[in-house]
Amino acid sequence: MRFAAALLLSVLPLAAQELLPGVDGNEPEEAAPIGPVTPVPLPTDTDLMMADDVQPEMPKSVAVTFDGGFDYKNDTQTVESRGAFSATADTGMTLRGNHAVWHTAEKKAVVTGNVRLKTETGVEVFADRGELDDASQTVTLTGDVSIFQGQTVQRGRQVVYLMKSGKLEVSGLRTGVDPLLLEADGFSMEQGNGGQVFYGQHAGVTTDDVENPRFWVRADETRVYPGDRVTFKNMKVYAGETPIFWLPYFSQPLDADLGYHFVPGARTNWGAYLLNSYGVMLGDDEDAWLLSRWNLDLRSRRGVGAGVDLVDRRQDDNDNLTGLSLYYANDFNPTISRTGLPRGPVNEDRWEAALQYRIPMGLEGGDKWRADYNLHALSDNYFLEDFDPRTFLTDPAPDNTIGLFRQDDSSLFSVVARLRPNDFYRSDTRLPEIAFDQARRPIFGTSLLHEGNTSFTIVDEQIGSAAQSDARALLALPAGSPLAPALYDRLPIYERQLVQVIRSLPPGSPSIPALTTQLLNPGFSRFHTYQELSLPMKPGGWLNFTPEVGAGYTHYDSVNGPAGAFDRAMFYAGAEASVKFSRDYTGYQDRFWGLDGLLHVFQPYARFSYLSTDDLDPLFPTIDRETFSTRPRTLAPNRFTALDSFRDWSIIRLGMRNHLITHRDGQSYEWLWLDTYMDGFFEDPEGLNRRFSNLYNDVTWRPLPWLDLKLETQFPVFDDGSGYSEVAGRLRFMPTENFEFSVGNRFLNNHPILSDSTRFDAQAFLRLNDTWGVGASQIWELDDGTLELQQYTLHHDFGFWVGAIGFTARDNRIDNEYGVVLSFSLKDFPSASVPFSLDAQ
Repeated sequence: MRFAAALLLSVLPLAAQELLPGVDGNEPEEAAPIGPVTPVPLPTDTDLMMADDVQPEMPKSVAVTFDGGFDYKNDTQTVESRGAFSATADTGMTLRGNHAVWHTAEKKAVVTGNVRLKTETGVEVFADRGELDDASQTVTLTGDVSIFQGQTVQRGRQVVYLMKSGKLEVSGLRTGVDPLLLEADGFSMEQGNGGQVFYGQHAGVTTDDVENPRFWVRADETRVYPGDRVTFKNMKVYAGETPIFWLPYFSQPLDADLGYHFVPGARTNWGAYLLNSYGVMLGDDEDAWLLSRWNLDLRSRRGVGAGVDLVDRRQDDNDNLTGLSLYYANDFNPTISRTGLPRGPVNEDRWEAALQYRIPMGLEGGDKWRADYNLHALSDNYFLEDFDPRTFLTDPAPDNTIGLFRQDDSSLFSVVARLRPNDFYRSDTRLPEIAFDQARRPIFGTSLLHEGNTSFTIVDEQIGSAAQSDARALLALPAGSPLAPALYDRLPIYERQLVQVIRSLPPGSPSIPALTTQLLNPGFSRFHTYQELSLPMKPGGWLNFTPEVGAGYTHYDSVNGPAGAFDRAMFYAGAEASVKFSRDYTGYQDRFWGLDGLLHVFQPYARFSYLSTDDLDPLFPTIDRETFSTRPRTLAPNRFTALDSFRDWSIIRLGMRNHLITHRDGQSYEWLWLDTYMDGFFEDPEGLNRRFSNLYNDVTWRPLPWLDLKLETQFPVFDDGSGYSEVAGRLRFMPTENFEFSVGNRFLNNHPILSDSTRFDAQAFLRLNDTWGVGASQIWELDDGTLELQQYTLHHDFGFWVGAIGFTARDNRIDNEYGVVLSFSLKDFPSASVPFSLDAQ
């Protein structure tokens, strides 16, 4: 109810006015005592008479409520609550307290005792005292001020709430916006794009979470976007009270390792080095979306390198869209090799340009259309090995494509051009490749499902220039030449095999021209289509059974080399059957192993796959061919991407899956997964005349957050001379909160193509105390007794810095490599991760 309405008190009867002296100026006449008079009770505070002409003016900006009534004191022109007080503005703001006094002349209400202000946006402020000013329409809270917004808590000396704008102005604020601590004489919270924004004048930011922080970043103007970034204008970094660094503008994302960072160190092929990077967000403060990361690297043996990375932060959900990267180095000595293998001539101008970006297209269908760019141009074959070792380990021959795509729930249409800016490694061009893929979906609302793919491509492949000279030299060498082994070692596996086959043929063999074309420059145009129907059924209500039938057609034309045009058709028939058995151990509990009930699901299954096709001639040039792998091939032709390697096959796969499922965090959690299977060959597509494959076991075990195991094994059960053995696994274990280690192993024996290997690696990190930690990593190749890699790191927490030093030694069998690296990072600005990888440098 309105304050004015609440002050309409009940008034005394007129008779009481006549009996009370001094009321309305009526003085009693003198008279003799007339004996005892019955006393008339005086009015209580709540019964005080207020004539209309002395009623106080009430606040107009809020509606107020007194839970326990109130007192009006005419001599001080104040109204005092007798209990809890609350005021509500039209905007939705509420102010509450245990006690309140309304000063009518000043148009101010003073609220005390558990004062609480809640804004229309849900921000809550608690204080010892509050003052509501009806004239300026503000609420000022002082005394142990605490501000709560979601998971964020701020504390300050004073908060002023502006009722018209809904803004909060804070003085003497110290707050935590993870991982930052903020301090300012004046801070305001505003509604920005996507949420609240903290805005401060002459504010300080630190991550040193102690009573007296040892460093501050202070600026004339600071904006904090919780969970996103913090921006500074006229920024200074203080160690204690001493300024040590200045920048005119700085924008620091809170969720990435950006800002200014430096990495000093030394390694064999670089000499002493200092890597520098500085990240800044570009765009206005409200919508900065482009992250620019500037690099300046100094290497004593290689010279100076500089570059820039531009990253669109609006596409953070896709790790492959890294934006534009440019880098240039003037190399003092480009012949230095990490491996010790000799190099040919390499120009001193070393550079890299990469664009990985997606652009939504404004075509019909809206966001269903997009253009993807994946371009990576290099100055030479050794740039990644020399300056980007992390990429070199995983992708030594990066792809180059430009594609236009339209995707919906059931299909994907694509037009892709693959380019060849780097001619020093084997790659192909597709100018263009047009494809239409349809996902499995019902036909006309029935249970019959259809899926398929159709493509047309003009494709041409060329051997890398780095390998071409070695391959031609080998083909020209006489048999038994002592130079051949060294040249073979420099060739990639595929080229090495082709050269070996060609050199084994007698001179003048008619197969040599075709194999030479396959080695140097295969190419053709190809049209391919494959369509498949399937019908999932559940006979008897317990058996899952899905028969499949498919047909395809491929036409090759404009073939390089002696081969001519070729047509082939294919027919596929298959079926998959499975059944599930389960047993529920609801009452089984084991807190140590993270078990809250247990459900065992056992699923035996069988899949039959039959494919009949016109095999390509062994001398026909192929491009989309199978790569060397230890894993079994897919039995579904529509998942088989090596279109030029289709051969007749007839295979049955028998297996069983075991699932152990428990409850965790209110949901089902797969505690253990085991898949055991084996292939039986009626017709072997790889021409090895196998009757049975190896027995495969794939295991994933994640019982606890600090323990997980992944294991893949295969062994020959029936020894027909073509089997091989493999064990590949990794175990991660954290026995205590201070110690974590992982071990991995890959054992490969008797593979027909890949070299035998018994490889073992171990990584560990030990937290010695609150400030010190050590890490180690080693890789052994036991087949030849080589300790390939050793890395040792030492970490120290300096309070507001995290520092680390690491040592590495690598045995490349021809030449050894050594390195040392230092790393310093502001603690949690952004969060530091340990241990770090030395090969990233």
